[in-house]
Amino acid sequence: MESGLSVMAAPVQRCILAMWRCTPSLGVRHVQEKPPKLSLVSHRKDVPWKQVAWIGSAVPLVSASATLWCVMETRTVRMVWMREAVMKTGASTHVTLKKHLPTLTSQAEGELRAGVINTLSFGGQCRKVFSGDHQVYYRLPRNILRYNFEVTVNNDESDESYESSWSYIQHIQANALVGHDRRTFHKEITESKAYRLIILKNKVVLAQFQNSAPQYLTLAEAFWKALSSLPLTYDYFAYRTLLQRYGTHYLSEGSLGGEYQALLELDRQALASTSTTDIEYQRCWRKVKRRWFRKKVKIICEKLTKALSSSSGHNIHKMPIKVNAFGGDPGLKAALLVLDLDNPEANGEAYDNWASSVKDFPQVVDQKLRPLHELVKEVQCAGLKKLNLKRAIEEYMAEEHPCHCRPCQNNGQPLLTGSVCRCACRPGTSGPACERGHVIGEQPGVIHGSWSCWSSWGSRSGGQRSRSRSCNNPAPSRGGQHCIGLQVEQKPCEDPEIEHLKMMEPQCFSLSVTPPKTCGPPPNLRNGFIQNPKDFYLVGNTVEYSCIDGYHLRGGSVARCAENQKWVTGAMVCQSSTCGIPPLNREVIATPTKAAHEIGDRVTLSCPAGSVLDGDVSEIMCSPSLQWSPSSSGTRCHAAPTVRSPPAGLKCKPWENVGKNECVCKMPAQCSTSLKLCARLGSSGPRLLSVCQLGALQCLGRGFQLASDSDCNWPKDEYTTCEDCQPGTICQAGKCECQTASDCPEDSAPLCVSSGDGSETMTECQAGAKRCAGEQLNVISIEACPQ
Repeated sequence: MESGLSVMAAPVQRCILAMWRCTPSLGVRHVQEKPPKLSLVSHRKDVPWKQVAWIGSAVPLVSASATLWCVMETRTVRMVWMREAVMKTGASTHVTLKKHLPTLTSQAEGELRAGVINTLSFGGQCRKVFSGDHQVYYRLPRNILRYNFEVTVNNDESDESYESSWSYIQHIQANALVGHDRRTFHKEITESKAYRLIILKNKVVLAQFQNSAPQYLTLAEAFWKALSSLPLTYDYFAYRTLLQRYGTHYLSEGSLGGEYQALLELDRQALASTSTTDIEYQRCWRKVKRRWFRKKVKIICEKLTKALSSSSGHNIHKMPIKVNAFGGDPGLKAALLVLDLDNPEANGEAYDNWASSVKDFPQVVDQKLRPLHELVKEVQCAGLKKLNLKRAIEEYMAEEHPCHCRPCQNNGQPLLTGSVCRCACRPGTSGPACERGHVIGEQPGVIHGSWSCWSSWGSRSGGQRSRSRSCNNPAPSRGGQHCIGLQVEQKPCEDPEIEHLKMMEPQCFSLSVTPPKTCGPPPNLRNGFIQNPKDFYLVGNTVEYSCIDGYHLRGGSVARCAENQKWVTGAMVCQSSTCGIPPLNREVIATPTKAAHEIGDRVTLSCPAGSVLDGDVSEIMCSPSLQWSPSSSGTRCHAAPTVRSPPAGLKCKPWENVGKNECVCKMPAQCSTSLKLCARLGSSGPRLLSVCQLGALQCLGRGFQLASDSDCNWPKDEYTTCEDCQPGTICQAGKCECQTASDCPEDSAPLCVSSGDGSETMTECQAGAKRCAGEQLNVISIEACPQ
């Protein structure tokens, strides 16, 4: 299923963003009915195309054993297709892609291009990631190094404030590689009046991902063919054509989610009457924000509210604002454009609705980019083409440098977006060219210098090439500042990298030198990879293999490029060193949930609220045979019994909850901190459980036997919070200190402790205090000793 493509303008955003694409791991047949479609059309005259993406296509799998994996695809269309995947054995598996797709932005910045990475390649590896939301495992393609489902929301601490539109433009220019970030308001800011700006910034992140290093990425076939067809001699037009289709950068890592930004402009004249300091202003702003979005409360910041309201020039009850919302349901964004000052709950509900929809309409946020030339590999003369593409990218990005714009008046900042120049005006000036007014705090007529564009590299002279630029765009006058930086740049005529390539790839330069003998790519290793791969391998070179997480290497780890230009390897295989998902009966819950468990990992079995385990096995372990032990096949969940109410008064034990008319057994997971004891559950080995947990198990009908403390492995006590302190200790100065037994409360739970030839009853606190003091105790019952 192909997606539409978008165009680009700002060089820093000529990148390839990620998209979810559901692809079956086995054969498929597509449904014949044509669902609704979405047409995506370019609006730039030099990139004519039209693509159609079918929405909601159902993909039934042919084989009952086939699985459908959701994989990350590096594409240049800013869309995310989320799906519900149901995996069943012995039944028909059917998955339908959701019909909701986010619309392409109308901004010129951030346009996206064709795919460069083959996301259908798994490289003989089977790596999985678990989605706790859908309770489904997904297989990761080879290009993904890391993928985490982790939801974070940032609401309060990311707002930004600027003294003027000029300071805002300077900030976004300083934080962009080249051009502008597509998630800014550089087009929307008002130039006709002096405003102080507030940018509300909220972010919802659903997952984080990172692509592998360039040498480990598998190229998309179309991109690989485009690289193969590039000329060996530097032809800027040919390389520029590739950049127009595939962009200048690709996405190396990022997050999936949504981002909300709102631009608020405060009339500086209305705000001048306030006497708030910066600290008071920030505190006041937080109160105003809470009033607008959550709850209408009486605040003392009416002047700030009026300054915001008067800036909009509209009804004092309804205030339109400028909003950028990336991700989320497009149909919900219109409700974000107006603030109802009399109904903050409605404003908060509109935002919450949008934030909740991000899971169905995520986009890539917090992206990090890498230059496209890093992906030039696996083609003839890859080293030379990589250098040529790097040179073309520099030349291509220079085409849209603001130096191509005419100077702005009053020392304004020229901005180039696509083929359109604009001016960002300094405080006190306005107009398309900043021709009106004069700069606050400067003498009228002062002009600061700015550089012209760099000239092309000149001819050879003394083994060097040079290029220059002039400080005449505009030239400084009337005491204005001169340009900062070099006026002339030089570089060697012979690039050291070119000289190296002439030795390694002489055929690429039409040289008569015999090229060195090389081997092709090393053989693949299932569930393994090559450390530090290269573009080419000389005879005698070696490579070393490693296995992915969860696998270990058996056999040799080294392959050698032999004289016959073939690889020589010994027997090697990556064998699994983990247990898979434990087989469980219906409703039984395993904690923790992971795609793979190391040898020795333990998993606790439990049931949903209102149910209890039926069976002796409540914990299983990944054994050296990579099997779960003991077997959990006989463990099931059944309704939890209740405890009869005491004959007089309702006083429950520490492992019971107070019910309506009687005490009800707690689940072991509901227990608070209590004294640790060594015990055996059924046929399992000794383990540490708290008094409360043992009482809860006994209350639920489970049997146990107390063991000697020496039978268990006692972990080293580590303090994290006061809640970690055991009975018999108190929290003081950031650590747990031993308590005196005589200071223990009398209502602490009783225990029966062996003492010499007999036994005695002491409280849980007293037993803990004695243990903390170093005394050896042998608890024989979690109840009081019989009289």
